[in-house]
Amino acid sequence: MGNVVKTKNDYKVSGKIEKHNIEKIRFLSHISHGIRTPLNSIMGFSKLLVLKKLVDPKQKEYVQGILSGSNLLLQFVENIMDLSQFEASNYSLRIKNYAINQILWDFTEDFYLNKNENSDTNINLMLVWENKVKDLEIESDAELLKKAIQRLINLVVVRFPNIDIEMGYRVNNNNSLSIYIRPSKENLTSVNMLNEDQFYSIDESESFDYFNYKVLVNAVTMLGGELGVNPENQEFILEIPINFERNKNLI
Repeated sequence: MGNVVKTKNDYKVSGKIEKHNIEKIRFLSHISHGIRTPLNSIMGFSKLLVLKKLVDPKQKEYVQGILSGSNLLLQFVENIMDLSQFEASNYSLRIKNYAINQILWDFTEDFYLNKNENSDTNINLMLVWENKVKDLEIESDAELLKKAIQRLINLVVVRFPNIDIEMGYRVNNNNSLSIYIRPSKENLTSVNMLNEDQFYSIDESESFDYFNYKVLVNAVTMLGGELGVNPENQEFILEIPINFERNKNLI
């Protein structure tokens, strides 16, 4: 097959698409800034009302409802921004060597900081360690990986409301690492267990759930990974590649 020669019209179309993508991201950035600025004030003053004990117990419930709704709106805006960057190929990967234990510790610490600040969830996140694996390193984009883990947790929480969440990982034989998110076995009953079809069901009418999923899929694809489920253990799985040669003595 011969080489494909691009015409002037091809370059014009390509240039218009690139310009359109840049303008779209710029437009969404303005919207994001316009929403975040007043929301930060709303959330900040709401937190002050609670911290200064300026509200009674019933009013405190209302304030926590404001914080919860505001936090959801912030997450929604972030999902739209992330998705627009992914679709426009405007996200630059920052690949470095990281200890997976440190990434998960940092993520868990941020989870509880956000929980304490916003009082928007009563769910606890617990780390489950594989004792035989120590100081395992991966080559990845840590921030993008954390973003994917957070979106995966959001989807699990929707399916298992008011149940604590466990997070851990295991090493596979195919030079990959599986990070799993699952409901706490202590709280899980036969009544709220999911079948395989329910694991994959995404309600597109629920925009928050849908955008979480879309951002998750794009993030995982950029990391060179895959999504999976393990219905037997009620696990949602994020599988990513690892440098097996570097870590073979640690496994």
